[in-house]
Amino acid sequence: LGPIDRTYGHRALAVGDAAGLVKATTGGGIYYSLLSGRLAAETIGKCLRAGTLDAEALSEYERRWRAELADEFDAQMHLRRLSHHLVDDEIDGLFDLARTDGVGIMPLVRKTAKFNKHRDVIVSLLAHPSARRVLMRRVLGWGRTA
Repeated sequence: LGPIDRTYGHRALAVGDAAGLVKATTGGGIYYSLLSGRLAAETIGKCLRAGTLDAEALSEYERRWRAELADEFDAQMHLRRLSHHLVDDEIDGLFDLARTDGVGIMPLVRKTAKFNKHRDVIVSLLAHPSARRVLMRRVLGWGRTA
């Protein structure tokens, strides 16, 4: 999961799933495929008008998608790495927090969640004391090891 090291080359661009542009939280990628496809088309159009499809000219595509999506991918990968360490009881604890509406995490989710962009809800969860405690317990060695 995650973007490949380089999504451009001489006369070539990798977009969407081929570029590793997928949600680390869900594995979905349609939104990122469409977005990167648009950026690729705009970059290719500009390069064709300039008469070059070399790697240097096409590198603009990667600069553009990284400027737009890098923070989003970083947040999603961070949450994925944290959640990978959770055991069943800790996952249940997060669901318990979701069920305790008002003092739990659902108000944060309602306020910050966006279908195709998860960074804001991830940052909010990590700032929520109870959710942060559950998510960080294993990583920081606060609980038993699995």
